[in-house]
Amino acid sequence: MRLAPIVLPLALVSACATPRVNVPEAEQARAQRELTGQQRYLRVAASIGPLWGDTDRLLVTEQPAKELDLVETPTGAVMSPPPFERILPPGTPVRVSAVEFPNQWVMARRVVTTPRYHPWVYLQLAGERRPLVAVMGQTAATAEAVRAELEQLLTSDDPGPALAALPADVREAVLRKEAREGMSSRALEMAWGVPERKRIDRPAGTEEWIYAGGKRRAYLRDDRVESLAR
Repeated sequence: MRLAPIVLPLALVSACATPRVNVPEAEQARAQRELTGQQRYLRVAASIGPLWGDTDRLLVTEQPAKELDLVETPTGAVMSPPPFERILPPGTPVRVSAVEFPNQWVMARRVVTTPRYHPWVYLQLAGERRPLVAVMGQTAATAEAVRAELEQLLTSDDPGPALAALPADVREAVLRKEAREGMSSRALEMAWGVPERKRIDRPAGTEEWIYAGGKRRAYLRDDRVESLAR
């Protein structure tokens, strides 16, 4: 069932109102040339749902909705996306159909209640008529940086067999995007995604995985999740 679009007065909505896309035109063309048409797989379990006020497109993200601060009102209040429709498992095949960088023409065509000042990577999913949109950050300056950010979500190697090899209870947790104590680091990555940073103590065999500015943390010992903070 399609959700009704969000209808808000234009004056009351801002989508990260200052564009800061730093990718030079030559690098934009290179990213578009090198990525468009490529077959990839979801590296992690990813949620999909309406792209805020644009219900003709689907946001695809490895982050929980409460961590998405891509759309704001003029007062700085974060506008959460509509409820996600479903979760796609790691290994889901997709194809990169376009890489779109914001410019005056592009932003004029985008719905106001979307992250319209960000680069968008369009993905095709078999059986889904609406394109999926992976929203990129505004700080990338090269095609390599854009690709590196996209690779946090996508991979050229199918992780489906690794998912299938997990114990049934761990596999079900991954498919719900739930981390749990005792799962391996590979399972944690498939469930929660790639962390923003890691703190590794090799002599002790411990790691701290930090997500979304510290909103979620996972503590591992000997490649297993020992505890979680969220």
